[in-house]
Amino acid sequence: MSAAGTARGPLVLIAGAGEYPVRLARSLADHGERPFIAALEGAADPAAFADADVQSYRLGQLGSLLGELRRRGIADIVMLGSLPRPSFGALRPEASTLKYLPYFARAFQGGDDHLLRGVVRFFEEQGFCVHGPADIAPELTVPPGPLGRRQAAAGQQALLERGFSLLAALSPFDVGQAAILADHRVIAIEAAEGTDAMIKRVADLVARGRLKIGKGDGVLVKAPKMGQDLRVDMPAIGPDTLRNIAEAGLSGIGLKAGEVLVGDRAALGRQADQLGLFIEGIA
Repeated sequence: MSAAGTARGPLVLIAGAGEYPVRLARSLADHGERPFIAALEGAADPAAFADADVQSYRLGQLGSLLGELRRRGIADIVMLGSLPRPSFGALRPEASTLKYLPYFARAFQGGDDHLLRGVVRFFEEQGFCVHGPADIAPELTVPPGPLGRRQAAAGQQALLERGFSLLAALSPFDVGQAAILADHRVIAIEAAEGTDAMIKRVADLVARGRLKIGKGDGVLVKAPKMGQDLRVDMPAIGPDTLRNIAEAGLSGIGLKAGEVLVGDRAALGRQADQLGLFIEGIA
């Protein structure tokens, strides 16, 4: 039985960089489950998982990983954590991986969404079931409503609604998952730099006097793109995001409820209260 209550077999966590693979492993441990962790070399730190059952793998060792999963009788997979997109030529495949290269050559012929969908299809065609982190540990996602004491005021709610409409309209262009709005207009749209770098870009404009954001104005919205496969590409925020929006002079964050990872909900709510921000899941 999984942390979310869904019946399945033994699980492998294919872990990339960041805090969320470790948080997911801890959440599973709290529910009495000890997953096998495949830490991707150059991204995940095996030592961060303490006494977990963990092994490191290069991307070019896919054949070895599949062999280990079959030896253990594992057919359920969850993938979490960031991983810089590698070049196809940098995979350095071992002998047992060579037969899979034509498949991944096709997957590399497109953007990140195309590549990630290709990875999911590959595992499914090999007989595995790919689960999303929200299915395994829904407590790591933002729930509907505020996490702290503050709620978005009417004017801020209007900005949030406009921001979510903007993100939905941008979805076909495969740009970022976040935007900043203030003074009834769009201030910034996330591109390849990521959410925190976008916020810092706005903070720099404010610091240089190029942009003024009034007190109580300015919001960040974040949501997955329409059709985004949340099993392998789920938006996330963390404590750094809150610190950055406070430094930029924004008033709070609106997140798509159930579809954005926030980690420790209570701790993030307390941090928002300390910084005078709202952080709210929008159903």
